[in-house]
Amino acid sequence: MKKIVKVTLLLVAILTVIYVSAVVYAYANSNLIHDVVYTAYEYESETPPTDWYTPEQLGIYEVIELGENADCLQIVVDQEKEPFPLQSENPIFLYKDKFYQISSHWVTPGLPEHVKQWQTPIGGALGVCWVFTGALFLKERKKE
Repeated sequence: MKKIVKVTLLLVAILTVIYVSAVVYAYANSNLIHDVVYTAYEYESETPPTDWYTPEQLGIYEVIELGENADCLQIVVDQEKEPFPLQSENPIFLYKDKFYQISSHWVTPGLPEHVKQWQTPIGGALGVCWVFTGALFLKERKKE
């Protein structure tokens, strides 16, 4: 095998290992790992609920609005301040003059934003490099 194919293969393999390591490291050190992320949907009923909480009472310290109308939220809860298992009780809370109910569905915490914005372009570039390396390998193999 020609030297250029070996060098390209080694370089792409090293870059792939670095990329995967960086993504795993960023995910493992995300501050959301120590907290819980739940989904909350807008409470839909003709009558307002009689029992409801404030976000602070439920241990919610961050609310992430999904969509323009914000009918679905992701809420970040401090595990130490969670008064009871929110997913089994499905409490209702008031946020921005709307009632939301915590869902029993889990949300997987994502990567931090500074990693997330580069994840797709770098991953795509590595995929192109692997295709290019494979083409070089096949070209060299045909010559032999």
